[in-house]
Amino acid sequence: MKATLYENINVNKSMIDINNEILNYWKENHIDENIIKSNRNLKPFAFLEGPPTANGRPHVGHLMTRAVKDTVMRYKYMTGHDILRRTGGWDCHGLPVELEAEKHFGFKNKKDIENFGIEKFNQYCRDSVFRYIDEWNIVDDLVGFWVDKENSYITLKNDYMESEWWALKTLYENNLLVKDYKIVPYCPRCGTSLSSHEVAQGYKNVDDPSVFVKFAEKGRKNRYFIAWTTTPWTLPSNEFLVVNPDMDYSLIESDGFEYYLLSSKVESLFNDYKLIKTFKGRDLEGIEYEQLMPFLEKPENAFRVVAASFVTAEDGTGIVHAAPAFGADDFEIGKRFSVEILNPVDQDGRFNEKLPWSGLFVTDANKSIINYLKENNLLFKAETMKHDYPFCYRCGTRLLYYPLDTWFIKVSLIRKKLLENNEKINWVPDYLKNGRFGNFLEEAKDWALSRDRYWGTPLPIWRCNKNHYLAIGSRDDLLKYGGYIPEDLHRPYIDDVVLKCPECGSEMHRESYVIDTWFDSGSASYAAMHYPFSKDFTKSHFPVDFITEAIDQTRGWFYTLHVVASLLFDENAYKNVVSISHILDENGQKMSKSKGNFIAAIDFLNDYGADAARMFFFTGAPWNSKSVNKKLIGEITRKNLSTLLNVYSFFASNANIDEYRFTEIKEPENLLDRWMLSRLNTTIIKVRENMDNYNIHTALRYIEDLISELSNVYLRLSRKRFWEGNLDDSKERAYSTLYYTLRETIKMMAPITPFFSEYLYQKLSPGMPSVHMESYPEAIERFIDNDLENEMEHAIEIMELSRRTRQELNIKGRQPVKEILIYSDIKLRDDIIDIISPELNAESIRFIKSDEMPLKITVRADISKVAKLLKSRINDFNLYLERNNDLVYRELKSKGKINFDGIYLTDDMFIMNEEVNGNYGFNKDERSGIYLFINREIDNDLLLEGYAREIIRRIQVMRKDLNLEYSEKIKTYIDADEDIRSAVERYMEKIKNETLSSEILFKNDPEARAWDIDDKTVYIKIVK
Repeated sequence: MKATLYENINVNKSMIDINNEILNYWKENHIDENIIKSNRNLKPFAFLEGPPTANGRPHVGHLMTRAVKDTVMRYKYMTGHDILRRTGGWDCHGLPVELEAEKHFGFKNKKDIENFGIEKFNQYCRDSVFRYIDEWNIVDDLVGFWVDKENSYITLKNDYMESEWWALKTLYENNLLVKDYKIVPYCPRCGTSLSSHEVAQGYKNVDDPSVFVKFAEKGRKNRYFIAWTTTPWTLPSNEFLVVNPDMDYSLIESDGFEYYLLSSKVESLFNDYKLIKTFKGRDLEGIEYEQLMPFLEKPENAFRVVAASFVTAEDGTGIVHAAPAFGADDFEIGKRFSVEILNPVDQDGRFNEKLPWSGLFVTDANKSIINYLKENNLLFKAETMKHDYPFCYRCGTRLLYYPLDTWFIKVSLIRKKLLENNEKINWVPDYLKNGRFGNFLEEAKDWALSRDRYWGTPLPIWRCNKNHYLAIGSRDDLLKYGGYIPEDLHRPYIDDVVLKCPECGSEMHRESYVIDTWFDSGSASYAAMHYPFSKDFTKSHFPVDFITEAIDQTRGWFYTLHVVASLLFDENAYKNVVSISHILDENGQKMSKSKGNFIAAIDFLNDYGADAARMFFFTGAPWNSKSVNKKLIGEITRKNLSTLLNVYSFFASNANIDEYRFTEIKEPENLLDRWMLSRLNTTIIKVRENMDNYNIHTALRYIEDLISELSNVYLRLSRKRFWEGNLDDSKERAYSTLYYTLRETIKMMAPITPFFSEYLYQKLSPGMPSVHMESYPEAIERFIDNDLENEMEHAIEIMELSRRTRQELNIKGRQPVKEILIYSDIKLRDDIIDIISPELNAESIRFIKSDEMPLKITVRADISKVAKLLKSRINDFNLYLERNNDLVYRELKSKGKINFDGIYLTDDMFIMNEEVNGNYGFNKDERSGIYLFINREIDNDLLLEGYAREIIRRIQVMRKDLNLEYSEKIKTYIDADEDIRSAVERYMEKIKNETLSSEILFKNDPEARAWDIDDKTVYIKIVK
């Protein structure tokens, strides 16, 4: 009995079963562990995980980012790199965690938390951040995301926070971390400020009031400034009116009242008016006006017109109402004139008792305020407008711009450095570098770092009662300044640490803030390795070579990593970044739990398997949004993975029969072998180039093309070489080509489809540990023959045109035809025609000249397009066209234009009709210029030959259904009508040879299987 060298497989085995088998294999043999922890002293490649929070379930979007990360790391490992920092990471602090805790306990505000107890609240937060850690780990295993889970960096650990303390002390000592009383974006629900990059993530397009308000000039009856605002709730706090010093303003009279406004806005607001005078904005400076609403005290130096360049002519009236309590620009004006700020709003966003709208949330008072203006003849006009306004990106509350004591990082001072460091980064896609990301850097704002919250990295700043400040940069610093080191550095334990002021000796207490959680994740480049306290951190670890996350991280993690690294190290944090877009539901909608269209990662994997999912993620550029598409995922699986299973099965069955074992790739002699190896090595070059440039989707497309050509061209045209004869040198070279192409294709796919590739690799290379320990394929350039590839590309297109034309003529592929005519600029050589002729299946195949094509061609000029060029010569041209129709057609086809007496006319100026001769069907390929014609006449001899081929096909299907070996002989019984019987008799030997039938008998057997062949019922039975 012949030994089974290559394991026979079930080609219908599900991808999920393959995943599970390989997952068990990896675990039993510690494959992932050995690769993750290996150090081969090769070129380093540093990765950094973007840390998710495990208090929510992983969804399909997380799955995609993990697929991208893992694919890149597997590829780099196979191309001779040691992967540094191949660890997981977990983001543990911040408002997302606190809000979930508040929801759990039913808390409405911060007072509820403090009454409950910070210690108990934070303990719940600590426990909750790993609620779904088990599901995350399962998903990572199922998708093949190979990272060191045991050594993941965790932002709540003391070591991590200590590194951040070192960073903040460094910034403080360099005057980059400062405390200031400023207007900050503020969430009244969460009771804390937000940073500019957080604000950027929460804009919504909303309807707001658009109010034109009349401010009475002091000492002038019936004279008003018309100011505009979209925040009527800020009007009680008005202290200034602001104009642009360089713009033109008018004083006009209408209906007995006089108004100041921007000259360019007069026509849009007044139908009937009289111009009194025009001014430059600076001429209005210093004019005083009456307080709009008499509810708050009147500060000195207020209620006057001032000038500032931020006023524009785009919206409103060119006169802006300024309330220094509620706007950054307004606040700066207040500082310039040293006015007392009027702030009747508490930190819950509600008016205090000084206003008639006491207790109302500010925006809820808008209607009442507008009514007040109307009742007091202070409203000129009120309407609504749509505009973008920031909301808390975590809880969804409308943000206020509110005055607070806040600790800031002076990011604005290093804008130039941020832009310089951005130039060192390879952005994928590249347009983000100077677009979405670069634009944000150009306007980089100071970072409002402190948060008046509870669960976060404590701000390491202590203050004494004499307002001396001390920055702590390590746990040892706590001892150095008279304190102690709590077991847990979080609140409330760190709040109890009292230090001794090094300047005056009095007690120092910590500023009660925690820091923005984005500083946590933005510190991962150094804090994940406990820099500067750990000696493991080297230049190889920073900047990291590669990061990737979703597109919104251009305002989040990508940004904070970049800022923190530029501040601390004068360097970019990462060298390459791939930005990924979102996965949408089947209807193209963004997924969310509230919509009910959320897809959990584990459900997606259980439905499709890891490899099909990963290929789907790379079908199209990852930075373009894609909708979940079950049909597409099925097609990807069938066309690629199932195809390769069948290719392997074909190889294994035949190789086992011939007792072939691959030892090395043999020099190809057969034309198909030469072409296949050329295509393989050309593909290797293109795939490596695209993988090196993080264009994984393009690399996959090249691999998919190769798989199609391997199965549908090479194997289809080579089958008889494997079926016929003994294992001679020619057949051995065919096996060598097939095995080598299949193995190298699998190795190319390994980073993208790790489970499937391992499965087939183990079948092809029994005894080898893992495909992921192999080197990535390198091209053997002597095998590349570009001319042969180009000719075969034409041959493949000819076969495709033949298939399409047969389909249109309703002539099956197994039915021989009388004649195929081909017109092409490239005439294929005879040996290529010999190879493809069985597929064309025609008695005669001829290459013809253009004037031999069985087409009636008419070319007409599109008068609307040529008339302007030809003018008076249009009749002459029509006569020329009538006499030289074929010549014009050929010129347009070959050159895309014609020259008529010095006038160039292009092919888009003509209407071309092609009417085929009735005896032929035809198709053409515009790109290659190939025309193919099939004679549709089928005589009786051709018909019988077609029937014989159909019989062969049915018997081969029955052999496959019985799982017969390729070499097993059978006896065949057939019962059919006279035409089919005549076909079997005429082609008896051919049928026997191709079906391995030792005997064919005409017999009616009740166990025979019924087949339909061209509406004729044929009964066939085969027995061993």
